[in-house]
Amino acid sequence: MVVSPSQLSFRRWASGLFDQQMWCFGRDIRREGGNVLLDLGTCRYRAPDPNKGSSLYTAPVEPGGAIFLWGFGAMYTEPGLGGVFVRRYDFAPKLTPRETGLGVHQTEHLGRLVNPSTRQELVLLRKLLPALIGWFAKYEHWVGEHFGTAYREACLASRNKAVSVPAQAMARSWENAAKKSKRFRCEAAVKTGPWAGLLGGLRAAGTTSARLAPAYRAPIRVTVGSQR
Repeated sequence: MVVSPSQLSFRRWASGLFDQQMWCFGRDIRREGGNVLLDLGTCRYRAPDPNKGSSLYTAPVEPGGAIFLWGFGAMYTEPGLGGVFVRRYDFAPKLTPRETGLGVHQTEHLGRLVNPSTRQELVLLRKLLPALIGWFAKYEHWVGEHFGTAYREACLASRNKAVSVPAQAMARSWENAAKKSKRFRCEAAVKTGPWAGLLGGLRAAGTTSARLAPAYRAPIRVTVGSQR
């Protein structure tokens, strides 16, 4: 397939927004007044060796899914379906048969990741990816309600990169991205040019299944938007 200008533009834009979101998660974790992710109600699992892995933050997402966050990326899973993983700096979603990220602290711990290309894989991608992106939107709404726009602006001001999306527009931008991701397509690999890594084609590497890991049940239930 040929990468359309609109698809190319979306991936470039989404990659920048995701990198910015990951930076914000890092600032939220280190917030002077307390860890925002823990305030929200996520569970934290530290890496056995912090020099060789990333801490994991996880929380259930209604109506039965779960979100998993690391310094190197994010994953959303649902029982019986597996999950979708997005690596930081590279908005090229991959499918995984995993239903939990527990025990994962390095990218290689995720095991086999699938570049979706079949009709069945794309249907699954279009279900899981909007849920992952939608959680980012809800998270940013929650941060705005509890800490104000000035807090998020300060997070972005501490970054040595240009702002991809203004602080007050991050939640809305993720909502728009979630809508677009429902039409996400499989593209041919781009082997040359500055966006080769970002725009690597979503090629089939096999079919997904949900056989490798038991369904994850977190010890708490979290509703984004609840009071602290």
